[in-house]
Amino acid sequence: MANFIFEDFLSRFDSRGGFSCACGRVHTLATRNVIVGVGALQEGASLVVRERGPGATVWVLSDENTERAAGERWKSHLGAARVLSRILPGHPRPVPSAELVDELSKEVRAAAPDLIVSVGSGVISDVGKKVSRETGVANWCVATAASVDAFTSATSSIHVGGFHNAVPAAVSETVICDLDVIEKAPREMTLAGLGDLLAKLIANLDWNLSRIMTGEHVCQVIAGFARESARAALSAARSMRSDPKEAARTLTDAVLTSGFAMQAIGNSRPAASAEHTVAHFWEIADAAPVERLDLHGILVGIASRMILHGYLVFYRSFADLTLDAAERLRAFEAERPWEESLEAGLRPFAEKVRSEMARRRFDRETLSERLKRFEASRQAILDLALPALDELGSAVEVLSGLDYPFSPRQPGISTENCLLPFRNVRLLRSRYSGFDLAYELGLERLIYEEIKSDILVEIR
Repeated sequence: MANFIFEDFLSRFDSRGGFSCACGRVHTLATRNVIVGVGALQEGASLVVRERGPGATVWVLSDENTERAAGERWKSHLGAARVLSRILPGHPRPVPSAELVDELSKEVRAAAPDLIVSVGSGVISDVGKKVSRETGVANWCVATAASVDAFTSATSSIHVGGFHNAVPAAVSETVICDLDVIEKAPREMTLAGLGDLLAKLIANLDWNLSRIMTGEHVCQVIAGFARESARAALSAARSMRSDPKEAARTLTDAVLTSGFAMQAIGNSRPAASAEHTVAHFWEIADAAPVERLDLHGILVGIASRMILHGYLVFYRSFADLTLDAAERLRAFEAERPWEESLEAGLRPFAEKVRSEMARRRFDRETLSERLKRFEASRQAILDLALPALDELGSAVEVLSGLDYPFSPRQPGISTENCLLPFRNVRLLRSRYSGFDLAYELGLERLIYEEIKSDILVEIR
């Protein structure tokens, strides 16, 4: 059986968790143990006893769904350990809010456990890691589905101030992935993992685009591993029907690798870009009323396919584009400030926009420099973008063959809620992407109109 990709990645780090990379920086990881395989629940529980002692107090966080999937069995293997348990409702699913983190942090401080264990791959993991950071109690994660890649990252997606924010969290010291559990996860959860990994292809393109246009540092080693995680997900998709156990193993490897890439770089840049900005907006706006499909990875997959269509039209337009820099600068100077032109649907999120825009330095001088960079790098950008989009298109085709719910109508997203974030990607996240380049070239509407026409065709 082939080695895991994440094992190859981890092998680069020394015993202290450091890696002196060819990119010129030292990357670090805080996760100490990864247990993947059949029987991992029992093996992980034995590790608790060995590391923390037989009388250790373990505070276990789950929801009703993850409790049935793995929580009950995990606790049964803990033997003489003192187990404290908080089981959140399964329906509706818990919201990873700052308020919930505060509530659970108070409970943990009062209980003073030796260890926090989160049983769950998405919201539960994010909340557990954040509670760990707030209380100073170490945390482990028991994954119940390969639905997201964040349980090995150093951030949590928490609802703060009206929007999902990637906030610093305590890394899970040990991650436990029992393949019997993951193979039996609901099909939608597996599709969510596949959809979330599509984003790595867009993230890789946008990150390298930013390297060309803004000089942002890119670690090609880490970017490469994140991209390989997406390719592994495609392999998992192809074997889902013929060999579900192997598909579970491959997809688990992919999400672990992607999460470690984020942890090593210190943010979500290797794994998330414009598609996550759109998906987070849909999540916080409660735009997807069909709860079965209101999953982070499902929404990311929908946004990824839509961005694929918009990006293809945008990048293919370069061949015939005549750039009039003077005219673009005049148009920029005539623009109203974003505070005066914010559309009504975005006003409830004005604070989020304000905080993101405050991180940008963008003026006439910046735009003038970017236009010069574009002219000097047009072919390099095309050489980067077109193969990446071809690969993404092939991945979307494979997932379509699995009846992936790519249409925004399937989770019930209205036309306006669907389109609103695409008109405002640049305002909602201070992370350079193809939407930023399109704005700088005066071609923002080109991406948007292609996405809009795609949605309207679906509706008709």
